[in-house]
Amino acid sequence: MGTDSASGQQQGRRPSWHGELKSWLSNPLLVTVVAALLGSLLIPSITRKWQDHQKALEIQTGLVSEMSQSVSSTVAGSRFIAEGLVARSSDDPRGEQRAWNDLYRRWTTSSASIGAKLDAYFGSKVASDWQAFSSALTDYVQLSAVPGPGRESQVQQIFDYRSRLPGVRLSRPQWILLARTRSGLTFQDAYGRLGFGLLARQNELVQQVLGSHVSGF
Repeated sequence: MGTDSASGQQQGRRPSWHGELKSWLSNPLLVTVVAALLGSLLIPSITRKWQDHQKALEIQTGLVSEMSQSVSSTVAGSRFIAEGLVARSSDDPRGEQRAWNDLYRRWTTSSASIGAKLDAYFGSKVASDWQAFSSALTDYVQLSAVPGPGRESQVQQIFDYRSRLPGVRLSRPQWILLARTRSGLTFQDAYGRLGFGLLARQNELVQQVLGSHVSGF
């Protein structure tokens, strides 16, 4: 009886494993070591991932903004020229040609820059889709100029690209008219529809970029 009582007292004084664990975890040295590991490994890793995500997001938003601004201003400028608005608003007999030259130069320069960035950050597939679109829009810009040699070829190239232009349904006579003139309401209607189709296609390319992984991040 006395032995059992002594044994019970010893067991009562023996610390439980919960207590030992609590004591071990509250050890100041352990807390310091864990805090140091978190500070030197985990937190910088999380911070770096967040910064990479932010950088990738900046690249995407910056590029799609550049794409949208460049395409919309090019389509609008082309329509202004094709409708004769630039010629009628300028006293300079070469005003329209100067405006067209500036528009063409801005678009081709911007398009090439965007294409290079898309290739670097999103790969050849996205860049190739942009290049095909860029070629079609370049032909569209050229159709706003006074008809000259090569116009039929420009229309043919847009015609070959037509399946990628949402909502564009032109009749054969309209395609022929685009290749022959830039005057008249029928031409303006067809040319305007092509412009809307190009803008719609640009929106698709923007979504493609936003849904793609940014290389290196």
